[in-house]
Amino acid sequence: MKDFLKEMLGNPFGINEFLNLKYLSSKGEEHYFSVTFDESSMNPRGFVQGGMITAALDQASSMAFIGNNNGTAAPLSTDLHTLFHRSLPLGEANITVKFIKIGRQIATMEARIFDKNEKLVATLMHTAVNFSIPKQED
Repeated sequence: MKDFLKEMLGNPFGINEFLNLKYLSSKGEEHYFSVTFDESSMNPRGFVQGGMITAALDQASSMAFIGNNNGTAAPLSTDLHTLFHRSLPLGEANITVKFIKIGRQIATMEARIFDKNEKLVATLMHTAVNFSIPKQED
C-alpha cells in the first residue's frame, strides 16, 4: 500500500494536486495523509470552507481504499456524513483514515482531519460500494 500511494501521490494531478494531498504513513488499519488549503479554499470568515474539508476527507479515504486494493478497486460513494467540531485555519492539516469494515460489496471508512495543533476539526463517515477498476490497455 505504501509504495502504491507514494507513487500515485508522488506526481499528483486533479483533486490530489489541488488539495496538495500527500500520503505520510500507515500503522495497522490507520493511514495518515497531509493536505494544504490555500486562499482558494477560504470561506467568508477566513477559514477553510466546510465543503473543502469534506472533499479532502473524501479524497483521503478514497485514496486509502484504492491503495489498500493496490489500484484494483475504488470506492463508489453512497454516503458521506461530516461532523464539524471547530473551524480550520488555512494551511496544512493532517488526516487519519481508518477502515471500519471492508466487505465484498460495501466499505465503511472513518476519516478525521486535525489542525496544526492536533485538535480534531471534522470527522467523516464514508460508505461506498466496492468498484473494480478495469485494467488499462496500452
